[in-house]
Amino acid sequence: MAYIDRIKSGNKTFYYLGKTIRMGPNKWKKIRVKLGTKKPTKKLISKKLKELKLEEYNVYNLDYINANKLEIIDDFKETYENYLKRTPKTIIEKEESDFIIRFTYNSNAIEGNKLTLRETYFIIKEKQIPSGAPPKDYNEAINGREAYNFIKNYKSKLTITFIEKLQYILTKNTGLLYPGVIRFFPVNIEGTDFRPPNEMKVKKLLKKMIKFYYDNKNKIHPFVLACLIHAQFVEIHPFEDGNGRTGRALMNWILMEAEYPKIFIPVKSRQQYYQAIDFHNDKKYKKYCNQIFDIVVSQLKDK
Repeated sequence: MAYIDRIKSGNKTFYYLGKTIRMGPNKWKKIRVKLGTKKPTKKLISKKLKELKLEEYNVYNLDYINANKLEIIDDFKETYENYLKRTPKTIIEKEESDFIIRFTYNSNAIEGNKLTLRETYFIIKEKQIPSGAPPKDYNEAINGREAYNFIKNYKSKLTITFIEKLQYILTKNTGLLYPGVIRFFPVNIEGTDFRPPNEMKVKKLLKKMIKFYYDNKNKIHPFVLACLIHAQFVEIHPFEDGNGRTGRALMNWILMEAEYPKIFIPVKSRQQYYQAIDFHNDKKYKKYCNQIFDIVVSQLKDK
């Protein structure tokens, strides 16, 4: 939260708009912009808040996305927070229920689940099984709701055990031989030339991913960090199946931990999303992050 600093120098008093940013467990950085020698008006403070925000972005690693795009994400965050403050709890609960349905539908549909949005609604909300719904598709819908509740209530650290539990919830009763078990065998990804890492490297790479998360939690903007962890996870491809769904749920857990709005990748943007993953696999990290930004901002503007 921003605050006003008054600093005396000789006979003059200088006013600054400041903010203290957490850089690590016991490390803080103070940033500020000059307001002048007169007591600042609300109009001036409002104008200078944008400057302060851009100054804050300079603290982050901007190799992946520029400050202007981060500002757009943070504007959505601020709008979302203000909306929550003035909206009745009953409405917020209904909207969260709607988000669970849409997140589950889109995430499953990206992976080939044939249920419609309306059928997903009947399964999750009305607890009705649509006529002809395959058991696998039905269970994936039920699992999506449970997975969301799991990440919403999980307040501990990012660990391999947490990831295993999340993948287990998303894939149980869907025909997998080893739900919730880190793969000990090679896998291929249909429709791409990319080959996931050797099974002997998977746990080591997951630990490296988790270390990257904690090393950069206060250095990379939360949205960008969520995008990067999602792509690293999908690239490692640590499970027999359900890696995409787990990665997208993991991305939301990171955003929710940082108090950012939840997102989903719309199935209509599937090709754009897959192209973004290919960018990351080719180590074009900036292209990847900007592509995910375009998908997400398009979704948020449609709301």
